[in-house]
Amino acid sequence: MDATARNLVTEPRARITTWLTIAVERRLLVVVRTVTTLSRLLDVVSLTGDDWRIQTVFTHDSARHPARGAGVEEALRALGVLFMPWPEAAATRFDLAIAASENDELAQLNAPVLLYPDSSSVSDLNPERLAVAGRVVPAAITLPHFAHRQRLAQVSPEAAERGVVVGDPALARMSASAFRADHLRAAFGADDKRLVVLASTAGPDSALGRQPDLPERLTAALPLDEYRIAVVLHPGVWAAHGPWQVRSWLSQPAAYGAHLVPPHQGWQAALLAAAAVISDHGSLALYAAALDKPLMLTSRGGPVPAPDSPATALAATAPVWDAAADPRDQLDSAIAGHVAGAHDPAVRMLIEPAASVDGCASRLRTLIYDLLQLAEPVAPAAFAPVEPPHGTARPIPAMVAGGDVGPDGVRIIRYADLGYGRPHDGLAYRHLVADPRTATIAQLGAASIVINDGSPAESMPRWTSRAEAELRCWPQATMVAGALGHSSCAVCTTAGVLVLCAAAPLDPLVLASMAYLRLASGGRILPEDKLHLGDRVIAVTATAPL
Repeated sequence: MDATARNLVTEPRARITTWLTIAVERRLLVVVRTVTTLSRLLDVVSLTGDDWRIQTVFTHDSARHPARGAGVEEALRALGVLFMPWPEAAATRFDLAIAASENDELAQLNAPVLLYPDSSSVSDLNPERLAVAGRVVPAAITLPHFAHRQRLAQVSPEAAERGVVVGDPALARMSASAFRADHLRAAFGADDKRLVVLASTAGPDSALGRQPDLPERLTAALPLDEYRIAVVLHPGVWAAHGPWQVRSWLSQPAAYGAHLVPPHQGWQAALLAAAAVISDHGSLALYAAALDKPLMLTSRGGPVPAPDSPATALAATAPVWDAAADPRDQLDSAIAGHVAGAHDPAVRMLIEPAASVDGCASRLRTLIYDLLQLAEPVAPAAFAPVEPPHGTARPIPAMVAGGDVGPDGVRIIRYADLGYGRPHDGLAYRHLVADPRTATIAQLGAASIVINDGSPAESMPRWTSRAEAELRCWPQATMVAGALGHSSCAVCTTAGVLVLCAAAPLDPLVLASMAYLRLASGGRILPEDKLHLGDRVIAVTATAPL
């Protein structure tokens, strides 16, 4: 236990100790059961985190954590929060404790408790944990929907009197950040592409449990210049198998541009940025539906779906993913055929839209400050903006590229070369583009275009010298390419060096494939040309370097 936590344990509640820099007036305890609940609780405490009057402390009962509770302390450590072990937290007086699960020993805490249960589990709350020895443990229970009061009353009539409908903070936070979708899409490397989110809960009936190769199938089947993939796995998957194993299993898709979203941060950004979502019966399917995203389900509900459940209602409106059908055709059809509001009946069963979005932050903050017996800040209540996940993309090892050359320009299509799915032999002018930073020796040996990781913009003569050396190193290669910026690329052949510039942002290395097709078709690189990428038509110029 660190010195700060130790002092919090030993100092009396009302006394402001001299070692504190900030003279806090209230102490707030956040009870974390799993990494999943941590993600949800962070939405709540974002309403109080910037209040100088409040010191927030996190705790986790490691002696009683559930099977999916692994990784909590590591996640808390990564966040840099003030952590207090459970025995000390239970022995310390706090002004308020916020928990997302009734299954922790909340009755042991010396604080009023605000319970924030999962919106899909209100009917499954444990009545023996809600009321202990005739005392209702939570001082308040937040509910996302007015109908949940009736469900809570069926579970525990005494606890139902403490229910307060505030809405769904996660949905409210995402809705408030919807205007940031373009920024978030760019953070996933998909500013000019469709971001496809693959979401899987945990267990054998999940998307990943039924189709472990789905991330590879998507990565191999979708053109790199038109799609980007983000994989969002339930924290229980990470906890059960371990982060190293999960990353190892998904190393191939990740190497080819798929973004593996970390377990406690980034799923909201992925949903907001998504052009389409592929999901199982987990909660992210309902959030995608609430955000009105094109949605495909990998199965019709969970292992035993209740006939009146939101998951069953959603299964009646969302198309089902066909493992035997072409991934791109299915996604394109789902996006083109999406009708706004198609999933509203299912969403209304779980989340009251008006309560979830309009005023959710204000209602929840007022409740928290009332329980803290502290004057609410004057500034309007607002959830913290959704931020993109941490981590930067690594260079894609190799791409299979090809296309058509015609009077209206050059059409390019590129796929990940991960040895999975169709080999794309039907591509005209098929060639391999490989990056020495991440490609295998076999890929580099077969590549027609090799990427030079030096910066041509730094010194063109120096880069040209390195590019010529690369050409000699890889006899199969006929071209070396280097990015100059967001829309320019230098290409080096035995005939010399040219710089190609596009009139719109794109992966500049696609310009090297454009130049390759011009030369391979028996023509020449034109001073002015047109590049066709999916539905985009982009003007391109080629000049000799200065």
